[in-house]
Amino acid sequence: MSQPIVDGQPEGVVLDAPRPAGAGASDPAAPRLLGVDADAQAAPRLPSSADDGREGHMASVVDEIGSMMVEAKRTIAAAASRFDPDVPPTAFYVLRYVMKHQPCSAGDIVKAMAMDKSAVSRQVTLLREAGFVDVVPDTADGRVMTLRSTDRAEARMLEVRHENRAVFRTHVEGWTDAELAEFAGWLRRFNTPAG
Repeated sequence: MSQPIVDGQPEGVVLDAPRPAGAGASDPAAPRLLGVDADAQAAPRLPSSADDGREGHMASVVDEIGSMMVEAKRTIAAAASRFDPDVPPTAFYVLRYVMKHQPCSAGDIVKAMAMDKSAVSRQVTLLREAGFVDVVPDTADGRVMTLRSTDRAEARMLEVRHENRAVFRTHVEGWTDAELAEFAGWLRRFNTPAG
């Protein structure tokens, strides 16, 4: 049974890029939907890791990064809980940013973490009240207030980092130093935008 055609396309097909002008023209930069056979009008599908070539490799990368993100979210939630049961994961993210980039402003956090200004304000307030962050005048301009982590936060974070490293070590048990260095290099390359 053939699929109904609407505007020259099988019904239900969603294209996320405009069609190129001209009959039979194709755009090599447009996303490719696999399984599209113009004659048979088969339903399109996204590439999968089982596919050959670059599209299959890219699908594998996307799948593995998705798994890594889920695991990272779970690890961060557990680390936040170990750090302090009253500190939610979002506040823990903010504190980690402050510790890495201090002194920094709330505006810096908003830009870097793509968070709403009011959400950052709430997390900073929570961290201040818990004694993990101090607000101090900027050394260059005393009118500007910046954030710094407290000694209490530094001590707790050190303990949590040791625990986190123990968790990560289980993932790379049996890897050689060369393999670890290569993996770190690939991650660094991936996390550095091209251009």
